[in-house]
Amino acid sequence: MCPIERNEEAYWVDLVNRFNALNNGFSVEITFIYNDLVPLRDTLFRAFASGNAPDIFTLDGPDVSYWAYMKSLQPLDSFVSQEYLNRFIPTILRQGTYKNHLYHFGYYESSLCIIYDRELFSRLHIRIPNDIADAWSWDEFLEICSVIRSKTDIQYPLLMDTGRGLTSKQGEWISYSTLPFIIQNKGEIFDEKLSHTNGYLNSPSTVEAITWLGDLFHRYRYTHMEDLHQLFPDHFAMSLSLPSAFFALAPEKQKRVGVIPLPKHLCSAVSHGSWGLCMSAQTKHPKECWMFMQFVLSLENQLQYAKYSGVPILKEIFNILQGFNATSNCIDVIFSQLHDVVYTRPITPAYPFFSKTFSSAFLEVAAGADAKECLDAASKQIDEHILRHNFFRG
Repeated sequence: MCPIERNEEAYWVDLVNRFNALNNGFSVEITFIYNDLVPLRDTLFRAFASGNAPDIFTLDGPDVSYWAYMKSLQPLDSFVSQEYLNRFIPTILRQGTYKNHLYHFGYYESSLCIIYDRELFSRLHIRIPNDIADAWSWDEFLEICSVIRSKTDIQYPLLMDTGRGLTSKQGEWISYSTLPFIIQNKGEIFDEKLSHTNGYLNSPSTVEAITWLGDLFHRYRYTHMEDLHQLFPDHFAMSLSLPSAFFALAPEKQKRVGVIPLPKHLCSAVSHGSWGLCMSAQTKHPKECWMFMQFVLSLENQLQYAKYSGVPILKEIFNILQGFNATSNCIDVIFSQLHDVVYTRPITPAYPFFSKTFSSAFLEVAAGADAKECLDAASKQIDEHILRHNFFRG
């Protein structure tokens, strides 16, 4: 099962066909599911409860700890040597590890960035940051939005998620795109032991960051909640996006846009993480599963998949592309962020519930609700959830 962006489906079909053509004595059958139609978690619950879980399936990185805690995943430690692990960039291994066991291999890496219209920014004489240290401050970002608003006919200076907006159907996007701003304001989310959020998720620094973000939607109206994806990339100023949004553009449209780092406040921080492959604890074919996973993670296939993601997980490709982008003055910022200011979302079985609850709270804030009240309520729900599960001990 492979929940993906629909434009990647042909890649996976071709990959499976090429693997099956190797005549390994078995074949792989792939089934696509999509989170926006049927939540993956519900599908997996039914599959594991019936004893019919897939041999291999994909998970979003921050959900790995929950399914590992549920003993639904086969640890991969016995299949990999340290030499093999050394091929991968550290962040991709970090997100796939729970309680010192590796359960998940992301097949790409990601980050956050601002994609902008080069011609428009040049015409408005907007300063282009050259690197992370040179990133806009929060205040400068607001000033730039004001300039765009006053000197163009663009309704929203910042497209949200290349125009997709902000809805509950977007799953992890809300947490992924919001949590780094908490970290930038020296806010916190959980206590050190990941046992509770009260006093952290609703702390003054966190509330201040969430208030600032919420104001972008309902106070300044510099960004939007409704779906405006048709505006990207032909009629926009800038967009908060994943790097893959840049690589998905046709070459002639890539030339019209640029990529710059996320605005920063007291410090810089960006999210990272990706979907990846896991092996089911119910599988009766672990050797065969690992053969397929190795094929997916091979140099040849990672080179192909990097065309979609732009951020590979193998050090060999990562270092080559980083050097290329640095010399071409293209998107070195993406690689630099992953090296220097990356933020890993909390690795706890409580994360899926946390993310859903936090996302609901932020949607209310973006619509105009008080951030402190929303985060107080969210913190209470999350801590009660953790308590009901005995702090996820065991």
